[in-house]
Amino acid sequence: MPARLSQPEFGLLNGYRVVMIGLSVAAPFAGELFAEHGAEVIWIENPKAIDSSRVARRSGAWQQDRRNMRSLSLDYVHGAGREVFARLIETADVLVEASVGGRFAKIGYSDQTLWELNPGLVIAHISGFGQTGDPSYVSRASYDPIAQAFGCVMRMNGLPGQPSAPAMPFPADYAAGMFAFGMANAALLKRQQTGRGESLDIAQFELMMRLQANYPTDYYRYGLDYTKEGNRSRICALYGTYTAADGEELYVLVLGAGVVPKVLALLDLDYGSELFPTGSTFVPVDTVAAQVLEASFAEFLSVHTAAEVEEILAGAGIPCSRLMDYEAARTHPQYVARQVITEWLATDGQTRIPGVKVVPEVAGYPGQVWRGAPTVGMDNDEILADLGISAQLRDELYAAGQLTRREYFETTGG
Repeated sequence: MPARLSQPEFGLLNGYRVVMIGLSVAAPFAGELFAEHGAEVIWIENPKAIDSSRVARRSGAWQQDRRNMRSLSLDYVHGAGREVFARLIETADVLVEASVGGRFAKIGYSDQTLWELNPGLVIAHISGFGQTGDPSYVSRASYDPIAQAFGCVMRMNGLPGQPSAPAMPFPADYAAGMFAFGMANAALLKRQQTGRGESLDIAQFELMMRLQANYPTDYYRYGLDYTKEGNRSRICALYGTYTAADGEELYVLVLGAGVVPKVLALLDLDYGSELFPTGSTFVPVDTVAAQVLEASFAEFLSVHTAAEVEEILAGAGIPCSRLMDYEAARTHPQYVARQVITEWLATDGQTRIPGVKVVPEVAGYPGQVWRGAPTVGMDNDEILADLGISAQLRDELYAAGQLTRREYFETTGG
């Protein structure tokens, strides 16, 4: 294990060191999951350019998804920066990097080279199209919507007859972060048996394909393609978004042998009749039964607010929810009871940052937020000292612009 940098001991991953290199969302989110659950996470930033997360939409992404991390603003590709990076890799348990496929090998950091430095290193490569395959695609640049487009998922989103739209917020990025986190931890478990590291090739477009449930199988086996649904199911009645008497929206999902009789009873419709046979698990759309059910529900909606509809349906065991917004979440009793919205202190020691707590809840070794997101290069000196880098080499790196430190506490971006 490396000499520990100063931080509290907590969480399921206490004692592990993770190096994270990546912009925007995917790799940083993987690193954030490690950081929130006790690992020591060192975020390597470009010394010549500020990460877009620090300036986009008033820096909320940086504040939420870089908390607990260390910032090392280092040019790890050129000159003496490579020596520093090599020493860091020697001490690391996990490297998470996001870039175009093959970039790390191209700049001299192939998996084999990294394992020569540290045979037990777990390497998670995140890219749009993967590390292998058609060369013209492997080297392509990508962002979340590109992965959605190429991964056959974007065409599913939006209203029928209207242009397709990307799902928000950033499912390809966040899925990549979660896959990297989960599989890297699986590789760490395997390392306990073998003593050897592992390499993970996380292609975002593949994740989008994998997360489409039955639809790819249905197409390749039966020729059944997905039809864009919009805000209502194309299979089940009472499955979609509805508007109550007060103009507020809610989502209702009537599916399952236990749910169908409950909604029929609520609407004074006869379960076990010819229209609604006993044992029905859903009411198919484009049937007389669906027309009757939808009409009865529309009448019910016309005399109730969304809050009343939710209370009545949920009380009857029918899955539903109002469409919440951030203001409603702030005071909702379930959000409050679970302390979902929390605050932590920024690294300026003064600013309170509001955001979402560490999830999921862990009983024995809970995660925590022990400090805010770092400023650019905030931890350079401590990290280099921990690696045994001399003060002379450190100063030379600063003088050459290969090591940078910037004050960046602003919460308004820019």
